[in-house]
Amino acid sequence: MKSAVTQAWEHAKRVSHIQPKPDNFYYGSCGTTLYAAVRFDAGAGATGNDRIQLQDEGSGLQFFRFTPSSGWWFVGSDAYPASNDCSRFVPVALARQWNCS
Repeated sequence: MKSAVTQAWEHAKRVSHIQPKPDNFYYGSCGTTLYAAVRFDAGAGATGNDRIQLQDEGSGLQFFRFTPSSGWWFVGSDAYPASNDCSRFVPVALARQWNCS
């Protein structure tokens, strides 16, 4: 799951060589829809462009959804500075579980 979510963000933002930050990956479901939130960090071989993307937007939580018909896709990101309000992107009950409602 982490790999698929990372690839979805790489594709959406045209970056590579990124990885989820340790202890910064959240996931859950509501019905048949899966949700994930993650903060990314530069990985081995990260380019200057990769690092700029991470600096500008990647430091905040990135939100994703998965349905069986569409796969994982990037939904949006938290504001900077962080608002800690996941409920804009995930169901309220899930945001409460993640302590970001």
